[in-house]
Amino acid sequence: MSKPNFSDKTALLIEDMAEARIMQKKMLNDFGFKSIEIAMKAESAIELLRSRSYDVILSDYNLGNGKDGQQLLEEVRHSHLIPNTSTYLMVTAETSTEMVMGAIEYAPDGYITKPFSQAMLERRLLKLLENKELLLKVNKALDKSDYETAINEAKVVSEKHPALISRCNRIVGDSLISLERYKEALTVFRTCRKESRMPWAAFGEAKCHYFIGNIDKAESKFRQLTLDNKFFVSAYDWLAKTLVKKGEHEEAQAILVDAVGRSPKNLMRQIELGKLSLEVRDNLMAEMSFRRAVFLAKHSCFNDAEVYIQHMASIVALAREGDIPSRQIDNFQTTLNKVHQNFFKSPEVRTEAYLLEMELYSALGDNKTMNQIEEVWNHEIEAGQASAPSATAQKRVDHLKSLKS
Repeated sequence: MSKPNFSDKTALLIEDMAEARIMQKKMLNDFGFKSIEIAMKAESAIELLRSRSYDVILSDYNLGNGKDGQQLLEEVRHSHLIPNTSTYLMVTAETSTEMVMGAIEYAPDGYITKPFSQAMLERRLLKLLENKELLLKVNKALDKSDYETAINEAKVVSEKHPALISRCNRIVGDSLISLERYKEALTVFRTCRKESRMPWAAFGEAKCHYFIGNIDKAESKFRQLTLDNKFFVSAYDWLAKTLVKKGEHEEAQAILVDAVGRSPKNLMRQIELGKLSLEVRDNLMAEMSFRRAVFLAKHSCFNDAEVYIQHMASIVALAREGDIPSRQIDNFQTTLNKVHQNFFKSPEVRTEAYLLEMELYSALGDNKTMNQIEEVWNHEIEAGQASAPSATAQKRVDHLKSLKS
């Protein structure tokens, strides 16, 4: 086999350890890469990806302080900073289930475990780039959300290259779902499942049943998938979603608890579990989920005030149940401090934070502290730093005052 030519390819190497960075850059140079840019942190990688795209992105999972490789991949996928035509290879020294599941959930093109030889990296990159080349027209269409063209091009590739039939069928099925042609997609996934028995085919089939409205069938298919593939975590999310649609909230919560145990670093899943736990009045689980979400949000593209507010609300709900340990009050204060630091410029957030603080101290029976918080809030309203409470917020304030009398 002739030596591959990487000389016209661009690469981005994301690695915080100097020794590994030097070694991997040398490997890429030896393969023939001429254009190699380096980022030592996720944040600098994001800046580079905003300004240009790369043929190959080689990213370490462990990037020191700040975002890790999974959170980086989550953000660049969410922000569409990596086109489908790029090849993203995750590098990791860890083989823990949590790491592997977290990485797989955001779909890198592959991952390679340290230590690896130059020959191993070359083989892996060559295979990935060969496939990208064969699927170039398909991926360009997907980047434009032109699903009709993606379907047609995927069919052409699968006829010419039988080794890629499975990949192409998956693209066809997913594209049909994006076009809301669920019955056609169902036929594709059903055929694939019978031929290949791949989990993604069963997953696609179950989603089609959900969208068509065959909720019982969708539940059965998702449930079977979680039994057959305990680490196909997206199936748990969809099973929970299906159970919520059926009004079975407590069972849906139990499914998400299981999913979070298998892949705990997915922020959106932690938030979903927190919301569902509040709905079923499992305030302790809600607090744990939102606390974990607050921790994950710090380095996430989903770092939104709502996550912090929900955590504080869950502690208020716990306090209303009865005595709570002092560490929960500390948890409330820690999250409140983060709200002050990051989101206090928003009048709505400021109002909600003051209200929740008042509600907490009311539930604790500490009316003196509650009154002091209201005084500070009123002072800020007079100074123009905070907005007056809305009608809904005022009702909550009035309710707190009625409890005192």
